[in-house]
Amino acid sequence: MIETIAIAGAIMLLSMVKKGKMPIFGQMTLTGEKALDWIKNPTEIIASKIWFCNVSALTEWNVPEWAKEKGIVALIFPVDEWGNPVFVTQKSILKVLEFNCAKWEEEGAKCALIGTKLQGQISEINFAENHPHFKFSKAKDARQFDPYLVEIDG
Repeated sequence: MIETIAIAGAIMLLSMVKKGKMPIFGQMTLTGEKALDWIKNPTEIIASKIWFCNVSALTEWNVPEWAKEKGIVALIFPVDEWGNPVFVTQKSILKVLEFNCAKWEEEGAKCALIGTKLQGQISEINFAENHPHFKFSKAKDARQFDPYLVEIDG
């Protein structure tokens, strides 16, 4: 009885110890795929590049089953080389990103197609300078599927 209580106490103490989060770009998940971060309320990121593609082109990434039917998605890669890209499936965010692509290209961002049609092509916009700072947020009383407010600086 005393051993059981001691073991339970040790388990509780270990679970209460806060583990530091150290994201690493390209960090592998338990499935052997590269890790992605998700849009949470609020999320801020300074982008080095953005990929637009069909989910099927992200075979190396840890994309959840529910997202595989989403069609076109985006990955926003942070300027911080140790951060994971942010996975975007929300249409309210995708529309704003797509709307701003022509402006970013005029301001010097480089655009390219990566991959082949067989692999799944990725449209990339790369910001060598003038890295945009994004803030994605919802009102505190927003429901789960309410659109995000997108603020862009830069």
